[in-house]
Amino acid sequence: MIRGRYPAEALKADYLRTAAGLALGLAPFLLARPHPLVAVPAMAVLLLFLVYGLRTGLRQFSEIQADDTGILRQGPLGRAIRWDQVDAISLKYYSTRRDRKEGWLHLTVKGAGRRIDLDSTLTGFQPIAERVAAAALARRLPLSDLTRENFASLGVSLPRLAPVPGQGAPGGGR
Repeated sequence: MIRGRYPAEALKADYLRTAAGLALGLAPFLLARPHPLVAVPAMAVLLLFLVYGLRTGLRQFSEIQADDTGILRQGPLGRAIRWDQVDAISLKYYSTRRDRKEGWLHLTVKGAGRRIDLDSTLTGFQPIAERVAAAALARRLPLSDLTRENFASLGVSLPRLAPVPGQGAPGGGR
């Protein structure tokens, strides 16, 4: 079984952004009684960063597990997808610089009406991604060229296969 968690160090910046956003949203209410034209956007900022903070907390207290049966996010709002239920995957790269030398990968696994999202700051991301790729091959899922290229950057080659009738969603992996 492969296990992965998001290390606290990787989530530190997300918590700092949450705190800054909440402070920005709360400032008008702490300094004065704001006009509705200020209060409404400030409340929207508060709500946005509150959701962002809750999402970060969810990641901190979750563990990802992958074994021969499927992939599981254990913890708050946990969910599982068996490999034989996977109908789409995508692996996208998000760059933090124009030269595309720094960034992270985001892996999405869909199946049985569920979705599990992971990013490359997860410990154990590489072996979990390799296991997801093996499931995609076994299920003969259609994958976008971008997903194939991103798996290749991890050293995982995914040949183009014709899908098995009745399996996989057309255009899956976008």
